[in-house]
Parts: sequence; C-alpha cells; structure tokens
Amino acid sequence: MTTTTQSPAPAWWPRTQAEGLLPTDALPPATPPAPSWIVLALSFFGAQLVLWPFLGLLTMTLGNALSSFSGALLTSLVLAAAAIWLLRSSQALFTEQLGFSLLLAAQALWLWAFVQDFRSETLGTVTASLLAFQAALAWIVPQAWLRRLLGVLASWTFLFLPPWAAAQGAGQPYFGAIFSLWESWPRHTLLLAGAWAVWAHCEGRWLTRPWAAKLRDLLESAAVGLLLALALHIVLRYVLLGARGSADDPQAGQALLWAWHWQNALQAGAVLVSAGWLLQRWPRRGVLWLVYAAALVACLGVPSMGVIVLLASFAAGTNRWRLFWLALAVALMELGNFYYALQWPLQDKAAALGIVGAAMVPMLWWLRGPRTSPAQATSAPVRTPWPITLVLAVAGVLALGLVQWDVQRKEAVLAQGQKIYLPLQPQDPRSLMQGDYMALRFAYPAAVAEALDTLQAQQPWQHRVLAVARLDDRGVAQIERLTRPGETPQAGTVLLPLKRLKGRWVVVTDAFFFPEGQGRPLAAARFGEFRVLADGQALLAGLAAADLTAIQPGKLPMPPAPEAPED
Repeated sequence: MTTTTQSPAPAWWPRTQAEGLLPTDALPPATPPAPSWIVLALSFFGAQLVLWPFLGLLTMTLGNALSSFSGALLTSLVLAAAAIWLLRSSQALFTEQLGFSLLLAAQALWLWAFVQDFRSETLGTVTASLLAFQAALAWIVPQAWLRRLLGVLASWTFLFLPPWAAAQGAGQPYFGAIFSLWESWPRHTLLLAGAWAVWAHCEGRWLTRPWAAKLRDLLESAAVGLLLALALHIVLRYVLLGARGSADDPQAGQALLWAWHWQNALQAGAVLVSAGWLLQRWPRRGVLWLVYAAALVACLGVPSMGVIVLLASFAAGTNRWRLFWLALAVALMELGNFYYALQWPLQDKAAALGIVGAAMVPMLWWLRGPRTSPAQATSAPVRTPWPITLVLAVAGVLALGLVQWDVQRKEAVLAQGQKIYLPLQPQDPRSLMQGDYMALRFAYPAAVAEALDTLQAQQPWQHRVLAVARLDDRGVAQIERLTRPGETPQAGTVLLPLKRLKGRWVVVTDAFFFPEGQGRPLAAARFGEFRVLADGQALLAGLAAADLTAIQPGKLPMPPAPEAPED
C-alpha cells in the first residue's frame, strides 16, 4: 500500500490564495513519499552494473563508427530514445536510474560527436548543440527529478556559450573560444539569473499554462546550478590567486577596487532591479535600503555580486528560503575571496573590518527583535528556537576546542623540541616596513629544489614533504635531501617539513610576526631558531644573529637631539 504525505506549499501558493484564485483553506496536493538516499544510491549503483557492460559491448560492436560525426550522433540519439522509452514505460526506481544513466551516456556521445575535430568545430557550435539537446531531453522526460537534474546540467552548458557564438562561430577556433569565456561569463550569468527572476515574478499568472510545470522545474534547477557554478568559480579564483603569491604582493592581487567597467555596470543594474522589486514587497524597508546600498558599493570590486543579489532578492520575495540561504552562502564566499585578494596592508584590512563591525553594532541593536505594538506588549516575548541555540553553542565549543588543541600542540613542540638553527637567504627588506611581519626564506640546496619541482610535476596535490637536515657542532642545520618513505632521523640529523605556500616551497614558514613598528632590529637576523620533534613537527621560535644570539623585536633608540649652537 502506498501512502502519501502532505507536500509543503509551493512559493506561489500564498500569493494565489491572496488573489482569490484558490480558497484560503485549500491544501497543497498530496505527494508520495520520496525514497531514502540509501535506496537511491543502491539503485543508481545497480544501474551502473548493468549500463557499463552494455556500453562496453556497444563500443566493441560499433568500433570505428563511433569515431565519425554521424555514427556518434546517431548512437547518441538511439541511446536517448531508449532512455525516454524506459522512463515512460515504467515508474520503477531502478528503471528510472537506468534511464537517467542512459541519458548521461547520450549527452556524452553527443558532445563527442561535435568535438571530433577541434580545428573545424567551435565552442559555440558544440555548446549550443549540447544545450539544445539537453533542453529537448528535459522537456520530454516525464519525471520531475530528472528534469531538474537536466536543468542543472543545461545551466552549466549555457555558461560555456562564448559571446556572439552565432556570429563568431565560423572563424573562431575551439581553444580561442575558450579564452573568450572570460568576457561572456558576466553576461551569461546575468541572463540566466534574469530569466529565473522573470519566472519567479510571473509564476502565479502562468500556473494554468500547460507548460508551466516543466518550465518551473527547468528554471528552478537552473538557478541552483547557477549558484553552484558561481561557488566553483570563486574557489577556482581563490586557488589561482594563492598560486600567484601573497594577496598583499602587488603582482598577485586580483581585486580591482573602484575600477569601473561595463561588467560593474551590469552588476549594479541587477542590484537596482532587485531593490526596486523587493522594496515594494518587504515590510522592513529601512534595512533593505542599507543592504542594497552596501551591495551597490560591493559591485565596484566584487565580481558577480549583482547576480547573487538578484537571485537572493527574488528568492526572499517568493519564499524560496533554501535558495535564499544558498545565495547568501555564495555571497559570503565572494566577499571572503575579495578580502583575500584586496591589495591593502594587513593593518588597513583589519581597520576596515573594525569599521564595518562598529557600523553593524547599531544596526544589530535596531534589528534585535520585532517591533511590537502597545497591544502586543503584554504578550510573551519571542524566543529563539532551542535547536538554533544548541547549534550555536556546539559550534562555539568546537571552535574554542580546536583553538585550544592547536595551542597545546604548538606549546608541546616549543617545550619538547630540539633547538636548531637554519641560515636565512636574503629577502626583501621592505617587509620590515609593512607593519607586523618579516618575510623569510630559508636556504636549501639546488638538488633539493630540483627534487621538489619533480615532485610537484608528478604529484601536484602534494603540499607537504619532509627533508633530512644535518647538524653541525653549533646546531646549525643544512638541508641535504628529501626523506625516503618510512625514514627516521639518524644521529646528527633532524627531519624538517617543507610546505608549499603561496606558490613556492618554504621551510616551515615564510614569515615571522612581531608587534607593529618593532621590526628594525630584525634586519640583523642571519638564522632562524626552530624547535623540532623527531616526527618532523617544527616551529619557528625566533630569529638569531650571525653569532646565534637571539634577536628580540623592539624600537630602536632615537638618536640624541643636536645641541643648540652657542651664541
């Protein structure tokens, strides 16, 4: 016996009831319960056990036919037709998973058919054809969950359309079109977000149309796919920035503050449209004015902020709260990436954060609770739900616990580690004038540098290795080579960690921090003083002069004032 559950009301349900199109006591239609994720995972795995042997047999049977455009395209259409027949003939979960897997294989073959020859085919032709194929499949399949997944894939394909694909496609090579994506990205993200915003605004009026349900599934999933693509784009920009070096290095910063470009104008226009739409529907307009003013300022230096604000505004205005929270998370990622890329000294960044925090205090005080009328003053106060309080408490305890664990671990290294010294290589002395840290670079031989380059080429994911260093009578260490698997330190040697930071290999760390304005005495440093454990854990404890005496940060004494000449 199949049971049904009451489904949550769609975003347009309250508005439709308010306009009188539905009775006020009407309930959303009942829907069958969704299977658990374990059942879904097992059924998908079972479908792969059937599909992959079939695809292998098909490849061996067709042979060279799949290497031609017509053969691959025809096979793709046959697989798509078989998948649609399966999906329409049975509602069994295994059949649906098998049909979904066939649809993925059909799309892969379709793409393969159009990229047979990179010299003649263009990215615009390939992407446009795949997008049309995905849209057609999504419109034909009867299952809503499959339509949503295909909508996510179609949204990602849409973002790869180069600018003016129809006009430039004939003469632009495939790899040349790849580089044109930089120009098309802001435009395509805004087009996709704008299409979803139009749907969210007009959804209540289009409910009776026969195509409304399919269009809803496609555009709702496209909005989710767009936010996921933006999050991936932010992560890739962060990785690229980290590979180029410190964000405070003028050669590495990516944030262009106060620079005006047509992309900034598009983002600002999206913020203005969002503000004009939501301010007509939101009761607390004073807060929104502040939010949108900050978003307009952010458009000067934060990429994609207008797209995110557009999605978040229409999601909040139509009660799509899960989409709203996803957009908010992506916005925080974008702001964090901008802060990292901002070409400001660290003390200026800290001052800016302090100013923003101070400005938020009165705002939070004003927003501390809903305003109540005198008639409601005697009612019970609004309480924070206990799960939220519990989550905040657990998060606070975990954060403090992790900090305490890290502090104790480092204190143990300082207390129990062996004292050694590493010679310093010359580094930019201007780092002493930048506030509160000294840039460091410890010496290691050219053979070790070559071994590290080879390791990075073979294992690009490797970011930490151990090296063997030999000690002399004074405790000065000289790095000799990288360790072998399972190697332990022998008499007269220690293991030192080499880490990949900001695009280069460093010994333990690349900076020594000190109180602001007290770095001039450190210019005489010739060695770094370390504490090292037998397992390779090491910490920089201080800096030392040429005779290995410790150097403490401090302000240099002022020269005596010249005596006044006697008359």
